[in-house]
Amino acid sequence: MNNIPQFDWSVNQHSQSEVVIKTIKSVEETRQALQLLQQRRVVILILDQLSVEQAQRVVDWMAGGTCAIDGQTFWVSEKTFMFVPNQVAINSKRPSPPSVSPCLKLGNKKIETRQR
Repeated sequence: MNNIPQFDWSVNQHSQSEVVIKTIKSVEETRQALQLLQQRRVVILILDQLSVEQAQRVVDWMAGGTCAIDGQTFWVSEKTFMFVPNQVAINSKRPSPPSVSPCLKLGNKKIETRQR
């Protein structure tokens, strides 16, 4: 266990927030997006070039990473999501989803949420 590097969150506490907008073309690109989130950047992912199944996989991974750092996941549009670290405040009139990870529904353009 001693080989695991510790990430020093205090390094980024006083830096400006950064928003990264990324179009994901393959599920493998999720790792880069998770690394950006771990660096405490707001990540907006556009998933419209993925199938619904692939997009769901990316959203699940990102939502899990967001939850691990006590952040929040926001649905922006049909296949666009925003993942926000905990030190960034978001003011929205939209109600918060009851689940950590939104569920993309096949054949329907609306987003539903999974119940825990």
